[in-house]
Amino acid sequence: MKTIMHVDMNSYFATAEQQANPYLRGRPIGIIKGRTGLPAGRQGCIIAASVEAKRFGVKTGSTVWEAKQKCPQIILVPSDMDKYFALTKRMISIISHYSPTIEIFSIDEAFLDVTDTQKIFAGGAWEIALEIKNKIKIEMGEWMKCSIGISYTKLLAKLASEMQKPDGLTFLGPEDYLQKTQNIAVEEICGIGMARTRYLHDRGVFKLGQARKLELPPEIADLVWLKNEEQLTTVDDLDPAKSVGRTFTAFSMLDTQSSILKLVRNLIEETAAKLREMGMGGRTLYLTLNPSPNLGEGHYTKTLKDPVCDPQVIFDLLSREYLKNPVVGIRKAGVNISNLAFSVQRSVFDKREKVLRVVDEVNEKYGLFTAYPASLLGGELIRPEMTGFLGDKWYRFGS
Repeated sequence: MKTIMHVDMNSYFATAEQQANPYLRGRPIGIIKGRTGLPAGRQGCIIAASVEAKRFGVKTGSTVWEAKQKCPQIILVPSDMDKYFALTKRMISIISHYSPTIEIFSIDEAFLDVTDTQKIFAGGAWEIALEIKNKIKIEMGEWMKCSIGISYTKLLAKLASEMQKPDGLTFLGPEDYLQKTQNIAVEEICGIGMARTRYLHDRGVFKLGQARKLELPPEIADLVWLKNEEQLTTVDDLDPAKSVGRTFTAFSMLDTQSSILKLVRNLIEETAAKLREMGMGGRTLYLTLNPSPNLGEGHYTKTLKDPVCDPQVIFDLLSREYLKNPVVGIRKAGVNISNLAFSVQRSVFDKREKVLRVVDEVNEKYGLFTAYPASLLGGELIRPEMTGFLGDKWYRFGS
């Protein structure tokens, strides 16, 4: 029987800010996208809440308005994804000392298979878990905490880590896991999303113990009986990215072609920089614009013979497609580059390739958008955001 461990950093983004700024420690804070002043209205969204804010009922996904109603003293802090990812790399470095088999599940979660390595420790998996907790505090900061779950499957290990927060350590064994989990809410199970939760709630089922008394579809029954035995997916099991993209929802309506194209240029700059960083280019260019209701929707695409990673080339091609059938009044834009390939010649013009290389070197040293196109002057730059699910794990962590 395997021994799987799930390490889950507690209130990760918020705790990282509290670690970096002692003034924020012990105070309710909410992490938001962008600058503090921009999304402070009803439309702003809390992407992470501190332990203190959660005690007032503030949750991830709450609007800023809702959060202030529940917790008037909440402090809004703009997100800093570079900071969080730097801490994630430290976490991975710590846990990699305890197992060669690791699945990086998201920016703040990882699974370890300690079936064999636990034999090295007198206290087995418990000793490993306690050491990891201690090293996280020493190497990541005294304010950083994690909850760890131990069991014999991924699903049970993840559930165990959720049962004691913050700073918990829970074991679910084959002899008692059904009893210990009978009062767990069905929506807490990884794999039971909104549709399946609705299906169960419509039948008067809210806890796992209740669900186990019903005849359910196999795909739901396996989850409520916690039978999933999915294997860990290590970086070596992953494939290179099939596409690279960036979406952004504006804080206010963009109702002119020039403002829309400026946003698109910004998104393309970030997407193309990521392609060059990965040593890749793409053949299929895709732009989607989401206007307000009843104004239609804009989809623009261009497929090339050879892959490109030059932002000016990508922008010129997509902007021409856009101007053939422009839409205005948009709130959301997305750029996606697919049909990727390695070892791409950056440009047919040698001088242009040298310029891009210098730009990349400057931005790598000082941060993306230290050097950027003059066409983006005169407005606020949209900075890169890294999602918590780390869709580019193969590139970030592969050998």
